[in-house]
Amino acid sequence: MKLRRLLIPCICLALASPVLADERGDELIAAYLDQAARKNARVTVQVKHVKGRQPPIFLVFTWMRRVQAKLTSHFIRMEAPESEEGKLLLVHERSDGSSDFVAYRPQSALRKKVRISGARHYKYKSLRISVQELIGGELAKYTHHYLGSREVGGLRCHLVENRLKPEFIGKSDFPRSILALSVDRLTMVQWELYDRTNRLARKIVATETKVVEGTPTVTQARISSPQRDSHLQWTVQSIEFDPPFEADLFRREFLQRQTDSPTSRK
Repeated sequence: MKLRRLLIPCICLALASPVLADERGDELIAAYLDQAARKNARVTVQVKHVKGRQPPIFLVFTWMRRVQAKLTSHFIRMEAPESEEGKLLLVHERSDGSSDFVAYRPQSALRKKVRISGARHYKYKSLRISVQELIGGELAKYTHHYLGSREVGGLRCHLVENRLKPEFIGKSDFPRSILALSVDRLTMVQWELYDRTNRLARKIVATETKVVEGTPTVTQARISSPQRDSHLQWTVQSIEFDPPFEADLFRREFLQRQTDSPTSRK
């Protein structure tokens, strides 16, 4: 009987351990987000996407981010090619990892409210850009576990494993990921994201990091999807921290006005 009483809490602890975070993992992710994602910014990005032997696809978009105490808002505006110009996406991300996602097409009656369920993708031909990745992998949906340090891409890095919290199971394409952060500056060096069968689904490698306005920033990255035989080159064309924003820019009503305007392309 005593043995049975001892086994029960041990079994419960073993079952719970995958979702329990550790202090060091939490500290590293918090520091990374404070530096990389929790700052107001306006970023213009060009992506080049290649899938198999198909011709490359180019896309340019502007990403505006507004950070408040309990809400981070992301306003994404497509700039090129011409067929995509003016398309708008608005994401409100809460501190607990939940979020709202609204997309609009200019000069169209289509007003599509997209329910949050897993990773969202902006699709253009064979190109899919994960909004989840753009906004930092929604790391608040995960517990964080420090795996120690090792060399990655020639740099000494802290490794943090991120595991999806039980309340978000089934609501992400990536239940687990391993993030490598440089020991010296805590910038992202490599990020491996695994699918629901625990296969590597996406690998993000920083290929250029610069100090912009005093902030170490990844300005070029290569994103490969081995299961889709595709890779994407991400290049920051311009970035500005703490830019002046219009007061209504991050409101759904602003997107509504942009959609209703017969001449608006921006």
